[in-house]
Amino acid sequence: MSRRFLKDAHYSIHKLFKDVEGLSFKSRHDYADNARLFITQLHEAGYQLSRIHHIKQRHVKYLVARWQEEHLNPATIKNRVSQLRFIARAIRNPLVVPPNTEMGLAPRQYLSENNKAIRDIDFARFSDSLIRHSVRLQQLFGLRREESLKFIVTEADKGSKLVLKGSWTKGGIPRAIPITTEAQRAFLDELKQILPKGASLIPPEKSYREQEIIYIGQVRLSGYRNLHGLRHAYAQERYRTLTANLSNTEGWECPRNGGMPANAMNEQQKQIDFVVRRMVSEELGHSRVAIVKIYCG
Repeated sequence: MSRRFLKDAHYSIHKLFKDVEGLSFKSRHDYADNARLFITQLHEAGYQLSRIHHIKQRHVKYLVARWQEEHLNPATIKNRVSQLRFIARAIRNPLVVPPNTEMGLAPRQYLSENNKAIRDIDFARFSDSLIRHSVRLQQLFGLRREESLKFIVTEADKGSKLVLKGSWTKGGIPRAIPITTEAQRAFLDELKQILPKGASLIPPEKSYREQEIIYIGQVRLSGYRNLHGLRHAYAQERYRTLTANLSNTEGWECPRNGGMPANAMNEQQKQIDFVVRRMVSEELGHSRVAIVKIYCG
């Protein structure tokens, strides 16, 4: 083991974490300590890197295999891999850390309590076509029942987002929901072909209350008490997607759907979790971020 190369590598770690952003002082100190451990272990194995920036995929795979052979707790290994991912992004080489599955790391599973999400629903059970379309809106965009009935596609569809009018929403507060999937876009285009311009999903000869009664009856006939679980499923899927977007990884499930609880997250994951919950809260039309806990745990 070359002491000179090891000393140079440790100095490169000092410089990297001196300038790095997005970590608290304590996390920066802890990450730097572990980075020095990683480099030292690589030197012990004959990989004489002189800078942390020289780390390659083969080095990462060696470290993970070593930790597994040492029978470290799987949670400890995954936290270390998460720190390696942060380092990889900091040195502008994010692909240096392969996906966890490629390194034999199974996804962590946590017990979730009372997940009310409805992910699979048989639309053929709804004989009323307009009710069926309302339910599909709830599934694709997380709309409340009232919103899904009063929805006017030609007024709401703004291309990259839906804009819900205050007269449709709870509390009378307008909100925007991003259109992010092909399924969402295809369904909105289908609605435009079916409904006249300016038409909602309430037949012109019926009032909102009359259509709501039909909706409730159709839902109960389909075997459900209500379909609020579609909104839960939407929130959980958005959580996973947004964590992926903000972390440049595959993202992670929310606690309610078997993902890690807050006390198992590292500093960066906690920051992303906070931002994502605020975004999900806005999409759902809630003024308080804390409400997201009902959906996502």
